[in-house]
Amino acid sequence: MAYNKFKKLAQLSAELGINDITRAWLSKKFENKIVSEFLLMMLAEAESESLMTEKAKSEFVVVPILKELRRQNQGKFKIFSGYEFNVDKKQKLTGFCDFMLSANVDKLEVTAPVFCLLEAKNAEIDRGLAQCGAEMYAAQIFNERQGKPRKVIYGCVTNAFSWCFLKLEGKELWIDPNYVPLTFTEPHKVLAVLQWILDKSLANE
Repeated sequence: MAYNKFKKLAQLSAELGINDITRAWLSKKFENKIVSEFLLMMLAEAESESLMTEKAKSEFVVVPILKELRRQNQGKFKIFSGYEFNVDKKQKLTGFCDFMLSANVDKLEVTAPVFCLLEAKNAEIDRGLAQCGAEMYAAQIFNERQGKPRKVIYGCVTNAFSWCFLKLEGKELWIDPNYVPLTFTEPHKVLAVLQWILDKSLANE
C-alpha cells in the first residue's frame, strides 16, 4: 500500500493510531520574507505556463519556492524530489513522496533527520492530507531508527496557490485550516512560514 492509498484521515486513525486535530497552530504573525528578483522572474514566467496538472504546478511553482528557500539557507538542508521512501511494509508506509527536506546535506540518499514533507495536488487540498500525514509518520519512524528523532515533523499540502501546513507531534496530526496563499507576485508569506519551519527543525524544537 503506497502512501497515496491513504485517502481519508480516518484511515490514519484506524491503521496507524494517529489522531488528527484541525486547529490553527501557526499562531505566529509572520512578516513577509524578502524574496529574490530571480524567484519573482520564475513565477512571472510560470504565469504563462499551463498549470493544469500536479506535475506542472510542482515544476513551475513549488520547486522554485523550495529552491529559493535553499538559496537563502545555503548548506542547511537538502531537497529530495520523487523519492521512494520505503520505511515500514507492515504498517504500509511505502511509496514515493513528492518532496522531502532533510537536514543532512552531505548524502545522495535520504538520511535522518527528515523534517518536512510536501505533497503537491492539482486541486483539492483535503485529498492530500491523509497521504502527507502518513509520510510524516514514516519520517518520524525513520528518524528514530537512525538515532536522530525529532519532536515535531512538519508537512504541507499545496495546489501551488494555497498551502496547508501540518505538524506531527507523537501521534497527533495538527492541521492548520488557515491556508497560506501564494500568488505569482506574492510568494512572501509562504516562504516566511517555510523559513520558520526550517529554523524550528534545525533547532530540533
